[in-house]
Amino acid sequence: MKAANETPRVPDAAWLEARFGSGSLWRPHEADLPAELTDRETRNFLTTTGFPAVAIDLVEFDSTHLRDADEPYLFDADELYGRRYPDDDSPPENFCFTIGIHFDQQLMLDTDLGEINHYDPSGWDHGDGDKGIATSSLPTLAVLLGLVVERRDALETDDDEIRHAAISELRVHMAAIEPEVRNSPFWESVFDHLSA
Repeated sequence: MKAANETPRVPDAAWLEARFGSGSLWRPHEADLPAELTDRETRNFLTTTGFPAVAIDLVEFDSTHLRDADEPYLFDADELYGRRYPDDDSPPENFCFTIGIHFDQQLMLDTDLGEINHYDPSGWDHGDGDKGIATSSLPTLAVLLGLVVERRDALETDDDEIRHAAISELRVHMAAIEPEVRNSPFWESVFDHLSA
């Protein structure tokens, strides 16, 4: 049995809405997801639980665009990440779509693997846009964002000692759930913004 304060690895809708608010989840119907989204775990999570379609000003994260389109816009992942030239006319084989935005940086959902990659649009034409994995899965990203939101009071306080202690504790907690947090430029940017 899970302890009351234990963080879930795969959150349910109740856990997410307790942090992001009632009605905050983007829960598309199966038919509204692109056929190219072949990762079953991701499809199941989106259609049964949903992902927060919210703006988190605290860390400048925004996923509200998810509600705006009938279907997510698919990008050619190989072209985007510099794995093939933009003028290569061969048909795309790997796809991704934007799940969230942090300043001008994007978190891209890999439609085949379900990973969340950090993409810097200023580097696309040099193949430098791929900044690595931010999280191993969409449910994990939802959990990590939930951990940020549930600590909002401590992270927004004017008391530097309390705020920095909260940031340090958050970093350790998040890295225990998702080891990619330790080396991810995306999460470094999030923590830098919280520390400023």
